Amino acid sequence: MWPKTIASGVLRGFAGDRRRVISDWRILISARRIAHAENAPLPDPKKAHAVLKELVGRGDVSPVKGVGGVYIVQVAYANLLDVSEEQIVQEANPWAVFGFLTAMVHHSLTDLLPKEVNVVEFKESEHLRRVPLGTTRDDWVDLTFPVARRPKKVGETKVVWSDIQSKWDFGVTVGYSSGVPVYVTDVERTLLDALRMPDKCGGIAKVLQAWRGVDNCDLERLVGYTERFEIQNLKQRVGFVLEKLGRSHNKLAQWRKSLQRGGSIKLLASGPYSETYSTEWNLSLNVPSSVLAIIEQD
Repeated sequence: MWPKTIASGVLRGFAGDRRRVISDWRILISARRIAHAENAPLPDPKKAHAVLKELVGRGDVSPVKGVGGVYIVQVAYANLLDVSEEQIVQEANPWAVFGFLTAMVHHSLTDLLPKEVNVVEFKESEHLRRVPLGTTRDDWVDLTFPVARRPKKVGETKVVWSDIQSKWDFGVTVGYSSGVPVYVTDVERTLLDALRMPDKCGGIAKVLQAWRGVDNCDLERLVGYTERFEIQNLKQRVGFVLEKLGRSHNKLAQWRKSLQRGGSIKLLASGPYSETYSTEWNLSLNVPSSVLAIIEQD
């Protein structure tokens, strides 16, 4: 009877959290919370699997095709809740961070309708900074963290993974996808990633439109993040764009003084050099004039 009793309690907890996308590891955490509240022995993964088997057998949850360990709740309350690709990916990989074009859409920085989900995973030690959303560190006492799965598709939607160095693990915040918390790069980090890798963000024109149109950017944080990257050519690109937009910061003068002379870098790294040139920032402006016009001051 134990799995049946706990299974019903687990579903009530998910209903209270308005959570429809769940995982095998979340069932374990929920079952342990219930047992702890009742001063009962804490279930181990084997008993939690028995709860999952009970839920599947009753038709209360069903597996997500092609995404191991993730399930959709099918009981009455859940039919009122939306399910998104981001929720499924986050449940499959608790340390996934949505970035690039997916983050741009999240922060309303673009009007593009993405055909794929862009996910960042920081190499090494990311679990030392964050815990799976909806849990606390106390929940994981005497437990190992779940395996970080990397689904390639959710339904018909492609999932694109980008591995990033752990030293660049900053600028991550908690956002919401259909009411469920997910990790996403914040506005400032998203703008910088877009300028570093415009091909992952709809192209350089869409990136400059995002820089031009953003109305909730913290300049101090943006400059601080730029310095944390410790990439000279990123400072040149950021400094150029900020000045074109009429934004000033005392760090820009320092960045200009540290420029290496004798060779320029390109605004768009993947394009050929152009004779159009910013002497001040030692920057080849290798994009069409119509694109540069996006960031020209009115």
